[in-house]
Amino acid sequence: MASTADTPRSRQLGAELRQARKASGMTTHQLGRQLDRSHTHVSRWETGKLTPSEADTSAVLGILGVTGEERDRLLKLARDAGDPNWVAPGVDRQLAALTEYERTARTIVDVQPLLIPGLLQTAEYARSIMIGAGATRGEADQRVTFRLGRRDVLTQRDPVELVAVIGEHALRYPPCEPGVMLEQLRHLISWTELPNVSLGAIPLEQRYTPALEGPFMLLEFERAKPVVHLEHYRSSTTITDAKDVADYQSAADNLRKTTLSPDTTTRLITKIIEELKEAT
Repeated sequence: MASTADTPRSRQLGAELRQARKASGMTTHQLGRQLDRSHTHVSRWETGKLTPSEADTSAVLGILGVTGEERDRLLKLARDAGDPNWVAPGVDRQLAALTEYERTARTIVDVQPLLIPGLLQTAEYARSIMIGAGATRGEADQRVTFRLGRRDVLTQRDPVELVAVIGEHALRYPPCEPGVMLEQLRHLISWTELPNVSLGAIPLEQRYTPALEGPFMLLEFERAKPVVHLEHYRSSTTITDAKDVADYQSAADNLRKTTLSPDTTTRLITKIIEELKEAT
């Protein structure tokens, strides 16, 4: 029987159980005592290193007071935790797992042919995209706050290495107001001052690259298996199957060979900034 540890649903379940526990004001020691489990066992559930059975999950939810549709949804995550890949309607469904992956990653390769990578977006750029996709102002503000919090992984004490592969199309053809894009491009250049952030542009004249097949994020870890995260319109997918992930690793290697160097990319962005300033 395949292990359910460290699968996308296991990570999501653990992250949501941790959120529910913290919301209740309970510590892992207190929860563990009520379950007759050690606090380290509870912690391993919450990080996805172990997956609680459906019965254990039900017991945790009962103690934490999680009921109704939320309880049913989390029990289903526990039942389906063994699947190495996870397609879910609604990009918010996998945010807890994605945040945990980003927090624990060693390296993130974020390939974005048409948009600025999420961790490098300004608040106004992100808000503009979200509202354009149909979110209300309130929903967009809430999601932006969450997104900005995620980028702490780039500035923390032991920061994640981010390799951002960005299509020149994303730099030249803004999905927002010119002023918002101008601020975004300047913000991109400021990120290059960090030694753990590298930008590589895919020039418009480049012929086929794997980026033409769509955006993807490859997350690699010190001691865990790599993961691929995909975002689609109103849905998202997380992939941990070894063969599938290996294909994305090959695609990432291919792209890193064909993108412009970081210095050349910075010069390109600076040039686009000047052109945008002249046009506005």
